[in-house]
Amino acid sequence: MAMALILTVMVAGPGVVAQAGANPETFKGTHRNERVNGRPQTVTVTDGQSYVQLTEEEYRAGGYRPAYDALPTRIVRRIPLRKSIPADQD
Repeated sequence: MAMALILTVMVAGPGVVAQAGANPETFKGTHRNERVNGRPQTVTVTDGQSYVQLTEEEYRAGGYRPAYDALPTRIVRRIPLRKSIPADQD
């Protein structure tokens, strides 16, 4: 049973480990992500090998660097795809 647990952790990858231990001493903020569909803004932090997304409140409360207001904002706009329908199939 212990071996299965170890394998599960190894298969899960570094992202799982990072989310459990993203401390401000090793993780630094890279950019803010614009809020989408009413969700809060998030901040991407990295230790150079893995990354974690935190909410703005978690980032500010955790004391991460650089300051939240100094981070660049990444804005992603997704445009709905429209398929053109030939006139004879209207």
